[in-house]
Amino acid sequence: IYELGGPEAYSFRRLMEITLRQIERRRLLVPVPFLALSCGAAFAGLLPNPPITRDQVRLLKCDNVVSKKARTLADLGVTATSVDMVLPSYLDRYRPGGLFRS
Repeated sequence: IYELGGPEAYSFRRLMEITLRQIERRRLLVPVPFLALSCGAAFAGLLPNPPITRDQVRLLKCDNVVSKKARTLADLGVTATSVDMVLPSYLDRYRPGGLFRS
């Protein structure tokens, strides 16, 4: 079994900061305690298309990083690429003007 991940580990907050910078948006990032998030997800679960579920909250509580002893991309002969290198191609459409900006 291989564990696949990039060359760096990021916090969820740091990923949000990188994403916002890439799409040229400014948003206030407010830390929300897991208890409040769990309660909100329970109520959101009553909606037809909930914005967050209790299962997603459970996943957010667990680190999702490649373990030190795992077989990785390097073991497959693949060089990992940093988030900063690949995000522009994925997120360009979310910038003001999107794909049509000059």
